[in-house]
Amino acid sequence: MTDFENRKRHLDLTGLHEECERNYRRIQKIAIDSRQVGSKVKLYYQERSTAGLSIEVIEVAKYTTTLNIITEQAGPYWMPKIEVKAHLYRDAKMVEVIEWCSDRTIPWALTETAGLQARDEKWQWNIFLGEVLSYGLHHGVVVMEA
Repeated sequence: MTDFENRKRHLDLTGLHEECERNYRRIQKIAIDSRQVGSKVKLYYQERSTAGLSIEVIEVAKYTTTLNIITEQAGPYWMPKIEVKAHLYRDAKMVEVIEWCSDRTIPWALTETAGLQARDEKWQWNIFLGEVLSYGLHHGVVVMEA
């Protein structure tokens, strides 16, 4: 059985949770004030000062924070910016993607929906967020904003 067939048949919830926990640790390294609405951090890539990653706190609740994460000019000039919304769960120490590029809200259940989402789409988006955060941490310079 190929990896694709195995992935299609079985979703790894433990692996998804581990990735969300890693994303929480990555966000903590960036040192954004997750309890302050409007708090912003920008990571500019050392090799390309016009490209980077912007993270802003847009909502704070008792146990969660909603982050807006935008990649700025990370790819070719014709590629649009990528905007991701994520929940930061302070009590569970996890960060989970909840919205992709302002038009695709991820359903809570990991099943196919009428929107024709792949069963592992939530997994893919959280993996992508992890790759973006890792790249920013390894190649970026942090600029704190008010």
